[in-house]
Amino acid sequence: MKKKFEVQVRTKGTDTKPSVVIGTIRRVLVGEQVGNFNPVFCTYQGQRYLVKSTEGDMSDPFRRDETYLKTLYIEVKK
Repeated sequence: MKKKFEVQVRTKGTDTKPSVVIGTIRRVLVGEQVGNFNPVFCTYQGQRYLVKSTEGDMSDPFRRDETYLKTLYIEVKK
């Protein structure tokens, strides 16, 4: 069984309006290799979203560490 992580679901923010947390989901994260980067995705309501972290850039496997897993989120349009 694959491990599920808690991911916050947020509305997409702008420069003047920050994103708002609308819920939390538990999902299996899937990474894909794109050159030197490894972006992480999860599904929400049948669509695939890029998983981000408030700690830093998730797509760079050489910089991310375990603390990034505590602050995962996705941005959805509402």
